[in-house]
Amino acid sequence: MRTLAFALVCGTLLATLIPVAHAQSRKQPAAEVDVSKGATSMPGPTYAWVPMPARLQAELDKRAQDPAFRTRLQASLDKALQAKGYRRIDDVRKADLAVAYRVGVQDVQQTSVTERMQQGGVVRESAVECGPYGCSQILSKGTEGVPTFKVHTVDTIEGGLQVEVIQPSDIRVLWRALYRGSMKAKDAGKLNLDAVATQTLTSLPRAPAK
Repeated sequence: MRTLAFALVCGTLLATLIPVAHAQSRKQPAAEVDVSKGATSMPGPTYAWVPMPARLQAELDKRAQDPAFRTRLQASLDKALQAKGYRRIDDVRKADLAVAYRVGVQDVQQTSVTERMQQGGVVRESAVECGPYGCSQILSKGTEGVPTFKVHTVDTIEGGLQVEVIQPSDIRVLWRALYRGSMKAKDAGKLNLDAVATQTLTSLPRAPAK
């Protein structure tokens, strides 16, 4: 079977799919699912997994390539597919559907102007530093009187999971969805992979009776 090609919407892939001991807990990222190829029905209930080569830098991240993580992710996808009535088999030549996925992850820093609380509400920290010529909006005096940006940095992890359902006979894409999300790096060990898989496959039609 020739390579099953598909286009990724962006270079950032699945947020926080990190191989850690607590990857099945209840923490969820801020996420959205884009269905770029919809369908109302599928030709049959059986499916087999087909491998997809990594192409983007985010897919080559060691967290996305970790064998234990990929085993857990595929198990979660199997669970979500079975909940819709599909049955997994090993031989793609005998399956009604071929299913493929690509996953990646990357670290991102988000920086914003620092704010502080004071009596009466929130006031931007940058608006507090005032001098004879007015108040600065973004600067304050640092060490030795050097102007300094007052910013707040949050480490996040971003990425996506793309799943395709393909007709094996002619390598035709029947359904495609891309899950994208982000969450704080400190919460990365609390991702619920079952919830990610279910959310990604929400719009996939239920398996036909056969």
